[in-house]
Amino acid sequence: MSDISTDLNNLREDMKDELLAINHYQAHIDATDNTEIQKQLAHIRDEEKEHVAELVKLLRALDPTEDEKFQKEGL
Repeated sequence: MSDISTDLNNLREDMKDELLAINHYQAHIDATDNTEIQKQLAHIRDEEKEHVAELVKLLRALDPTEDEKFQKEGL
């Protein structure tokens, strides 16, 4: 079983990948005039945003310092 440090590192890597995916889908949305493509890609992009929120929730639960920083910012 992995230690907390490994788990946190992996979760942060997962978040990085989700954020890159959001930017990727947004670039595709911006690059097309096809409204159906924009609609579908926006849906996929928004699912990636949900994943980011879920990962933040996990990080906050596992890392008290990170949670404290979010609380300090009123998040």
